[in-house]
Amino acid sequence: MAAESEQRSPMPRWGGIALPACALWGTLLGVLIGMAYGNMMIGGAIGAALGVGIGIALLAAAVVKASDSL
Repeated sequence: MAAESEQRSPMPRWGGIALPACALWGTLLGVLIGMAYGNMMIGGAIGAALGVGIGIALLAAAVVKASDSL
């Protein structure tokens, strides 16, 4: 039983948090940039979309890295 709990997942930890972290940071940065240009809503939406796109790319990289170690 102890061997099962010590077994590590091949998926990197950064891959699991990439999508939500990038979405939150993208939204925050988009709102801040939107405030500078006068429209927080559009800035937040664009920032969230860019954040999700970057998060998906990082998640895909983590899956490739995890499949390499199988």
